[in-house]
Amino acid sequence: MISIDGLAVEFSGTTLFKDINFVVNDKDRIALMGKNGAGKSTLLKIIAGAQTPTAGKISAPKDAVIAYLPQHLMVDNQRNLFEEASQAFSEVLNMQILLDELNEQLTVRTDYESDEYSKIIEQVSELSEKLYSQGEINFDAEVEKILLGLGFERNDFQRPTSEFSGGWRMRIELAKILLKKPDLILLDEPTNHLDIESVQWLEEFLVNEAKAVIVISHDRAFVDNITTRTIEVTMGRIYDYKVNYSKYIELRRERREQQQKAFEEQQKMIAETEQFIERFKGTYSKTLQVQSRVKMLEKLQILEVDEVDTSHLRLRFPPSPRSGSYPVIADQVGKSYGNHLVFSDATFSISRGEKVAFVGKNGEGKPRL
Repeated sequence: MISIDGLAVEFSGTTLFKDINFVVNDKDRIALMGKNGAGKSTLLKIIAGAQTPTAGKISAPKDAVIAYLPQHLMVDNQRNLFEEASQAFSEVLNMQILLDELNEQLTVRTDYESDEYSKIIEQVSELSEKLYSQGEINFDAEVEKILLGLGFERNDFQRPTSEFSGGWRMRIELAKILLKKPDLILLDEPTNHLDIESVQWLEEFLVNEAKAVIVISHDRAFVDNITTRTIEVTMGRIYDYKVNYSKYIELRRERREQQQKAFEEQQKMIAETEQFIERFKGTYSKTLQVQSRVKMLEKLQILEVDEVDTSHLRLRFPPSPRSGSYPVIADQVGKSYGNHLVFSDATFSISRGEKVAFVGKNGEGKPRL
């Protein structure tokens, strides 16, 4: 269980959010929702330990593993794909190397009664216990399974990471996170660089194999398929719903309708009270009533209605001349890079008014076409 207690963040005197409290339980799959700028990514970074809050704390078991995939990240080193993905097991592998070295020392040392010999035995015992808790792991098989699931091919395994585009490098980092099997996975827009097949694979993995997950995503279908809880960040506070995204939308609408009704009733009461004060402020017999109402207004906490994200693109295009009946006609179109064939013999036509989607795995040549 990971606890978020009293979190607050301020920038230059402006409060982004304050007094944020909730608990992440094992197997929780949480969608973090809210309009852009509400503080979702900031909250994720604080939970990951990548950013320090103004106030509050994150409490987690000592051995808890929290893995974070930010929106923008680039892998840049000299390792190949398989080696880079295998870095997920570097801690375990390093423990095994150290254990082997310590056991080798025990076989050659003869100072059995020394303090140093006893310390080595303690280290061996501690490392053996940690490795035993990991269970039997076929590292190569696990790496291959995750990489293939995320859309890589076996002939990619020996390619340097520097050869992959930014989107594919993001997948490498995602692979390392999934291989670590952390107690909590934090994902910020994980589907931005995934094709349909990889998104479906990721959904299945998170639902069936992951422990706790918190995800930020504009892909509503993805969020709906994997989450069972929705936390909305709005106007500096949170609302915690134990439902998936679709049900949360319904409950949020009901909540806002109730807020709007309460706000309007309060505004009506304020207006009536101010009218009473204005009407009787000079009347001796009403002095106590007027003073009472003035104090009441001074202490009154004004109700707020949660803001709704109404932002959307407003694009205007000048009128265009009428196109022909077939604006696009492709006849045996092909594309290759050296010996690498991207596609060939692409023959099709698009008639005026048609709306066409190019679909396929990443790397199949959709942008080129």
